Amino acid sequence: MKRFTRFFSLLLCALLPVSSPVVCAFAKQAENPFAQGTLFCERFRIPALLTLHDGSVLAAADLRWNHGKDAPQNLDIATAVSPDGLGGWSHSVPNRLEDYADGTGSSQSAAYIDSALLQSESGRVFLLSDLFLSGTGYPNAQVGSGCLTIDGKKHIALAPKASEDYSYYIADFEGGFAPVMTREGASAYSVDKEYRLYKNGALCTLAQKGDNDTPTGQTVAQSVFFGASDLHVFPTPFLCLRHSDDGGKTWSAPLLLNAAVKHEQEAFLGVCPGRGINIQYGGKERLIFPLYSNENKTEHALTIYSDDGGKTWQRASDVRHSWLLRKTSESQIITLPDGTLRMFSRNKSHFIGACDSTDGGASWTKAKPVLKLFGTKNCMVSFINTSKTLDGKPVVLCSMGSSFWKRANGVIRVGVIEPDGKINWIEKCALNRGFFGYSCLTELSDGRFAVLFEDGAAHFCYRVFSLNENGKITFADES
Repeated sequence: MKRFTRFFSLLLCALLPVSSPVVCAFAKQAENPFAQGTLFCERFRIPALLTLHDGSVLAAADLRWNHGKDAPQNLDIATAVSPDGLGGWSHSVPNRLEDYADGTGSSQSAAYIDSALLQSESGRVFLLSDLFLSGTGYPNAQVGSGCLTIDGKKHIALAPKASEDYSYYIADFEGGFAPVMTREGASAYSVDKEYRLYKNGALCTLAQKGDNDTPTGQTVAQSVFFGASDLHVFPTPFLCLRHSDDGGKTWSAPLLLNAAVKHEQEAFLGVCPGRGINIQYGGKERLIFPLYSNENKTEHALTIYSDDGGKTWQRASDVRHSWLLRKTSESQIITLPDGTLRMFSRNKSHFIGACDSTDGGASWTKAKPVLKLFGTKNCMVSFINTSKTLDGKPVVLCSMGSSFWKRANGVIRVGVIEPDGKINWIEKCALNRGFFGYSCLTELSDGRFAVLFEDGAAHFCYRVFSLNENGKITFADES
């Protein structure tokens, strides 16, 4: 019967005039933005999904190539753009490192990992990601900002190959290049805005490697994020921010944020993957990204924010947490009708943690468990505001795992924001059975919703669904 219904719907759509108000549910099936084999990559992780002002949809994901591992490993980040979030995806790889060849794996590679998306009122789109030196990741990140302070200003520090003498630093950019300095004066080196290394004006190169660290025969430009380069950065995570003014088709050179927001006493400071948020605060726009830190060996969620359109960034205070949660880490933020921000966090309990900010994300209340949001512990979750209302109350959505034992059995939770700011979680709909990892939700321009989620080992699933007037969910692929 389902096959017949689909055939009849397609036939009806073909026969109806263009001006017909009938909605053809099967006229266009949703296409996965990162189907297996996209960009010659077999494995993807860490979904990010955002509907832009013009109705197009932007997605981002880690290219895990032939493995599913976190950094240290060969990892890049790709983006995909669709005019409506249903198909026609076009791809780019704004965050690519070439010390190791695409499609290969090595724990000695440099890495981009974890991304979050955000669009400002101007239409500018931001992509924030973690960037690691070769052979570095969360487990072995070193304490420090990765910067030298010169005349009261922080600059990215560099050391010669096979050295820990971080006495070189990158001075200010001018005309697309920045000189590499020492305290004694200029060196023979400089970098371009992609942090490729030059000596006496000539691009420095090295031999690219592949599986088992064997040379590929290709020569690539040296980057200060390659351990084998003449000069390299400190082995700690760097926050890499790019922007796009054409809806994610092309991307700017990176802006590294460590000097502004990373503490000297912390080893890890990284992106909470998924989405950032823009709000009005103090009569102007504020851009906010959630991050998390492991200062003092305990993970704490926090935020960074910009009040000048993304040019400069400030760090908010870390989130404290109740004893039951034991930590807060990867988080997502929604807004309440009175302007309060609510941040939902991954933690070590089976309840999602939540905290509030009434000063535009500059400070947060203590995170406490949301007892009605019970499920998989220690896994990233997605939360979004929507344009929908039920009985005049704003609707929010959550995607999360519901299994007590492991990352499994994804669900969509439907909540309504009550006048007192509490969220009444009224509906739970099964999204899949079996493995369920990271996920990201977005509302499409046609009023439906999409969710991109991990349904296997480094594998994505993409589903579109509708929300009716009673808060019930219907999936387009089950209609």
